[in-house]
Amino acid sequence: MKSIGLWLKGLAAAVIGGAIASTAQAAASGSIAPANLKTAALTGAALTLGAYLTKSPVASR
Repeated sequence: MKSIGLWLKGLAAAVIGGAIASTAQAAASGSIAPANLKTAALTGAALTLGAYLTKSPVASR
């Protein structure tokens, strides 16, 4: 059960980190419109979620 909790924490960190990084990159490029920032956050979260699930240790079990 401990490994599932750790996996979920990693999943949350990946999604939040991807959203923050993509939003910061969009803001740095001059796209500060709320719609652009929201799109960047959702795209970054989806990309990091996919990468995390691809390399997830749970999938190998």
